[in-house]
Amino acid sequence: MPYSYQIITTSAMVKARVTDSIRAFVPRNGATALLGDRHYFSALITGGTPRRSDRLDIRVDSPFANGVKVYTVEQIPVRLPCYVGEFDEDYVDVKPGLYPDLLQPTNGICVMPHLLSQLYFEVNVPKDVKPGSYEIKITLYHRAKQYDVASAVYTVEVLDAQLPEQTFLSGHWFHYDCLATHYGVEIFSERHWEIIENYLAAYVDRGNVTLLTPIFTPPLDTEIGGERPTVQLIDVTLENGVYRFGFEKLARFCNLCKKYGIKELEISHLFTQWGAFHAPKVMATVDGEYKRIFGWDTEATGEEYVTFLRTVLPLLREKLDEFGYGDHYYFHISDEPNGEKHMESYLGAKNAVFDLICDRPVRDALSDFALYENGAVANPVPSNNHITPFLEANIPDLWTYYCCSQGRKVSNCFVAMTGHRTRIIGAQMYKAGIQGFLHWGYNFYFNRYSIDRSNPYLSIEGDYFTPAGDTFMVYPAPDGTPLHSLHEVLFEQGLLDMRAMQAAEAKVGRERVIAAIDAECNLDFETYPKHEDYLLTLRDTLNRMAAEG
Repeated sequence: MPYSYQIITTSAMVKARVTDSIRAFVPRNGATALLGDRHYFSALITGGTPRRSDRLDIRVDSPFANGVKVYTVEQIPVRLPCYVGEFDEDYVDVKPGLYPDLLQPTNGICVMPHLLSQLYFEVNVPKDVKPGSYEIKITLYHRAKQYDVASAVYTVEVLDAQLPEQTFLSGHWFHYDCLATHYGVEIFSERHWEIIENYLAAYVDRGNVTLLTPIFTPPLDTEIGGERPTVQLIDVTLENGVYRFGFEKLARFCNLCKKYGIKELEISHLFTQWGAFHAPKVMATVDGEYKRIFGWDTEATGEEYVTFLRTVLPLLREKLDEFGYGDHYYFHISDEPNGEKHMESYLGAKNAVFDLICDRPVRDALSDFALYENGAVANPVPSNNHITPFLEANIPDLWTYYCCSQGRKVSNCFVAMTGHRTRIIGAQMYKAGIQGFLHWGYNFYFNRYSIDRSNPYLSIEGDYFTPAGDTFMVYPAPDGTPLHSLHEVLFEQGLLDMRAMQAAEAKVGRERVIAAIDAECNLDFETYPKHEDYLLTLRDTLNRMAAEG
């Protein structure tokens, strides 16, 4: 006699834990989408034999042919869902345990009785498909018993409007040394370049169009006095007191960026994090010997380092023009300077080179409005929980960011946060007129201060460094490719919402789009509807606005 299974389709914002009941989730049987859109939805499965897991094959019948990708949502051990006391009510849970996050490409799933399983579906709608309703049928087939055990149908109504190309500048810091260390390959060996390309292709495919460019080893999350593996795109030679530079690696890097559609290069920080007190690690061949010439023992505004920067920066800019990125890059001075504590050191570092770079944006993450107000940071990137005074000042070309400290009231990508909370960032940034977004961890597989490597499958929080989900967006597969995460694609859905807002604005105007966004409340970075119905309804409204007329 056939065993009993149940499958329901649900929204893409569902985060189902293995101990949840399928009855706790609202079935969702379809949605609208635009031409060229990427639409996600989920499916939950329960049932099976009394004692053992059953292997079920997944058959997907879709008019979009190979445009539908299927993933299992794997449960990951989370030891630090949030910092102690730094949370609110909009979390799935705040206790350690197993949480859904890793998206594993699959054509089958093992279902265990009394436990809930989750599938995730990525639907890539062709740009040239005829508008109309399209059914996606999901069938579960019992391989051992050789019969279909359950099925569900999800309908995508494609409307007659194109999803516009992404123009919003989104980026997550790409850690090249973490890839080399995790895979055990030499930095900038051919295998390392292959792995970088694999990750870059996935990075851009998920909506990221700015890329951290390590002209020298980025001075980020490094123990004072410590070093991260050397990742330096500019070769430096010093002979008889004269500098020479090689840009072959940078040329290869720029060609790779152009191949995959990176719009803006983010030149790595010229001075150390948290105050700009020192120089980053710079390696050079000095009279035939390869060694470190600058680092923690180098004062940021010391004559030797400033002379070095003032020599290399004009040449770097010439090469960026030559390599196809003229006027499509920006600079960093130092990450997260902090008020009066760092005012003097930051200004000293900035003023040492600003005349050479002032015609390009100089962006730095910060939370203290005084650093903008007194002119220290011309292009501030405030955190989303400190952004209000920056918005009130009507700063042009304003960006925002979040990291480990944004755990209350605002959106973030923590694994323990609800799906709608991560996705809401798109509506928030669109309404506020934000032009770009930065996040520090695309693939950070080290622990705090980069003292040692961390196992991303067992220690997603970097050995209790940050709440789970902050250190990386993708998991490293054994073959040198990345595996996507649920918290990554939820952020991507926020970017897709922004593109739908742009499509709607082009048809009905920004005022009507804002009215739709504010249908339930006056949305801002700390105020948003705390349920998935809001975003599902909003996206449908936006799609239909885009198709008006």
